[in-house]
Amino acid sequence: SAYGLKPVLWTCTVCFVLSAVMEIFIHIPFQKPLSNGSIWRTVKSDFSESIRFIRKDKPVIGKTLLIVCGINLFMSAMIIVALPYLVTEVFDLGAAQANRLYGFAEGALAAGGLTGGICAGIFADKLSIQKAGNLIIASAVCLFPVAFALILFSSGIINYIVITVCCFIIMIFSTIFTVQMLSFMQRETPQNLIGKVIAVALTISMCAQPLGNALYGVLFEFCKGFEYAAVLFSAVVSLVIAVKARNIFKIFTTE
Repeated sequence: SAYGLKPVLWTCTVCFVLSAVMEIFIHIPFQKPLSNGSIWRTVKSDFSESIRFIRKDKPVIGKTLLIVCGINLFMSAMIIVALPYLVTEVFDLGAAQANRLYGFAEGALAAGGLTGGICAGIFADKLSIQKAGNLIIASAVCLFPVAFALILFSSGIINYIVITVCCFIIMIFSTIFTVQMLSFMQRETPQNLIGKVIAVALTISMCAQPLGNALYGVLFEFCKGFEYAAVLFSAVVSLVIAVKARNIFKIFTTE
């Protein structure tokens, strides 16, 4: 809002180019596979092989994938829809201030993700897949203060502070959880299948988020004036998924 769109776009362009240059120096061992014909046949073969491995050889990865889909559907999608809607449309902040504060809230989400990534590296030795469910529980619990603030406070700035802080904390826990899940999948997958399995896992898990966006778009419209109900629904369902996930992760063992 201070400098206009063009400086932002140029800044993003420069950052993107710098990140691409840095990736040039990442060396990953690669053995070119034999060609199976057309690219579509290769894609079909890779997906079929990955799905077969997830379903039959390592069903624990399939269970993990279902949990991630559930979290994307009911928690991540709610945050993506709720944050701009509540800050710019529901909270009484004024148009100019709402846009600025929404930018800060988005920054808080990014900062939470960065913090979670750093914490995942620092505390890597203390993290275990058996306790990963506790991270989802912590994320789900952080949604309840948002719902309660919407019920108890009419002040837009108080609700804004609560939702921004809670989303920051949620991003920390969810990023640590994501790093653990990817690491777990890599450990459980043979070297020649890692890329294929991770690609399928990311594809399936990301497909859940647009469905969740549509769900909460309808839900917030239906709960207009009672937005806390949509947030509370997300919190309860996410907590149920998290508790079930913790019970599943407790029995996970890695070879």
